[in-house]
Amino acid sequence: MSKISFPQPALRAVFFDGPEPDRNRDGDEIPTWSVYVGDEDGVPVDQVYRCLSFGTAQRLAQRIAEDRGIELISDAMPA
Repeated sequence: MSKISFPQPALRAVFFDGPEPDRNRDGDEIPTWSVYVGDEDGVPVDQVYRCLSFGTAQRLAQRIAEDRGIELISDAMPA
């Protein structure tokens, strides 16, 4: 039996973006930041993490980049 393999997307970097507007349970507008591993086009190749604080998102992005040994691209700023 032969095994079929599909090419894996090339991981380019960890992307850290935000703030983006979102809504909490009460309907109030809140800022959120996104952290994800993306391909050459910046398209997520796995889970996208949404964080409610800039600091938490920044630490997460740095940790993922360090763990995977890939570049961190940050377009984020504090709210």
